[in-house]
Amino acid sequence: MSVPVPADEVERLSRLRALGVLDTDAEPLFDALTRAAALVVGAPIALLTLVDAERQWFKSNVGLDGVSETPRASAFCAHTILGHDLLEIADAQNDPRFADNPLVTGSPHIRFYAGAPLDLGDGVRVGSLCVIDREPRTLSDAQRNVLMALAQAATQALELRVLALGRQSVLERDMELAQQRENEALQLGRKLRASEAFLDRTGHLAGVGGWQIDLEKNEILWTDETCRIHDLPPGYRPTLQEALDFYAPESRQLITAAVSKALQDGTGWDLELQLVSATGRKLWAHVIGNVERADDGQPQRLVGAIQDVSIRKRVVSALEASDRRFRKLFEYSLGLICTHDYEGVLLSVNPAAARSLGHSVGELLGRPLTDFMRPERHAAFRAYLLRMYAADRDEGTLELVAKDGTLRIWRYQNVLDDGDEDPYVLGHAQDITESHHYALDLQEMSVRDPLTGCYNRRFLNEASARSGQGLHACITFDLDHFKQVNDTFGHQRGDEVLVAMAHFLSRHVRPGDAVIRLGGDEFMVLLQDAEAGLAESVVARLEQDRRDAPIGFTMGWSTFGQEVTLEQGLAEADRQLYEKRALRGKAQRR
Repeated sequence: MSVPVPADEVERLSRLRALGVLDTDAEPLFDALTRAAALVVGAPIALLTLVDAERQWFKSNVGLDGVSETPRASAFCAHTILGHDLLEIADAQNDPRFADNPLVTGSPHIRFYAGAPLDLGDGVRVGSLCVIDREPRTLSDAQRNVLMALAQAATQALELRVLALGRQSVLERDMELAQQRENEALQLGRKLRASEAFLDRTGHLAGVGGWQIDLEKNEILWTDETCRIHDLPPGYRPTLQEALDFYAPESRQLITAAVSKALQDGTGWDLELQLVSATGRKLWAHVIGNVERADDGQPQRLVGAIQDVSIRKRVVSALEASDRRFRKLFEYSLGLICTHDYEGVLLSVNPAAARSLGHSVGELLGRPLTDFMRPERHAAFRAYLLRMYAADRDEGTLELVAKDGTLRIWRYQNVLDDGDEDPYVLGHAQDITESHHYALDLQEMSVRDPLTGCYNRRFLNEASARSGQGLHACITFDLDHFKQVNDTFGHQRGDEVLVAMAHFLSRHVRPGDAVIRLGGDEFMVLLQDAEAGLAESVVARLEQDRRDAPIGFTMGWSTFGQEVTLEQGLAEADRQLYEKRALRGKAQRR
């Protein structure tokens, strides 16, 4: 639905731009307010937004990395500035104003929204302090009150920021306005103290404590929440040494070094340190701090915040331990493990997979798997990627080229992991190259005659099933008086004649043609894709070289294919062979 424009839109935009805050850098105070809102509500996203004419710009952003603004047309906060009260959307998908909003249907997939308007002193609303969740929910009354109070503090900070900027500009332009600067400083001090008191009250809800060290007086001041974190009563004022003694020895060294560095170069610190509270409770604390300097540039005080992050630290530690276990499994697994993106580009490879291909891990990362495949296998790999997109899983075999040029065969079972913003394929495979070659050798042995090395009748049966289209030819051979060779010289000599005959026939055919021993002293030559005249030329060469053969032979030949089967062609060749043998027998009897 379109967003209504406030009645005071012209004045509102004028007041917004007069703040001078649009497109400025992040500022700690606003970030602290935004983090406090996220912590109070327990939401993953919190924003301090300013609604411009055509856009919604984020002065502070927690949980929505990489985004600084959105179109006003889709901004929830454009609805918030229409009134003075908190706008709470329990489930955006069920609200007709937002159900088809691109921020609901797409990233960041908003389901819950609560926004408190940034209501300037004159009633003009320039933006919102909002919290966002990807799950439907509602706020408690206490959370609503705190969120409105934080928005009020942010509004005061914006107005104070204008005053501060104006003050600086006036100082630079005209030193005669010194008295006005003093008055503004007093006013700013009063408002800042009021804001500090408010932040102290909300700090308890957010679990964030504040602290301050006066460097001139060597005094330390803790907020009540800081005291509670240390298991001390509210209002407790420790000495500097006592405050340091709460830190574990190693953490004490870190905070001492950070403070020394800050005093030297003005840089702040942001640390996670170990503490032991007054009751002996061990905890992890997130500690941030900075140096405030006097007008003469000398360090005047240290200020900062502290938060008990023990639970989060334990969760992170558990996740890190889980990640370490996975990495060890990844590194030391004998299985081949890798991940790749939707284009087949390798994102990670374990050492076992790298060893299988003879490469280092670094030589594989960032390269597409097609770099390690023969070109004729690229189409099959693209089909595999399409299956992964469609079914989220796939299994089969991949043929890859190792660094030494040898082929490696992987049997894989891969699944798609689309839980992250960048989905990837997790692959697990086994190198079955040796067993694959062993299977091929067994298959080859099953279609080979062990004596002559020629193909056997089993190969002939498979060739008959594969013959398909085109014209082929077959030539059948019967050895003359072979039985007499066995009877006279023995079977060893007979075997030698068979082997020699196989070699003789192989020399007269093309590399792709097949010499087949049909059984006993019967041979056959199978000519694949025999163009016209090929069979005749082979028969002619055999007749011409007959004297080089180890034994006399009789042959017949025929073509087959198209409408003639291999069986029919073989029968015709046999018919010619027997006919020639019969004619020769008659001639010998005469």
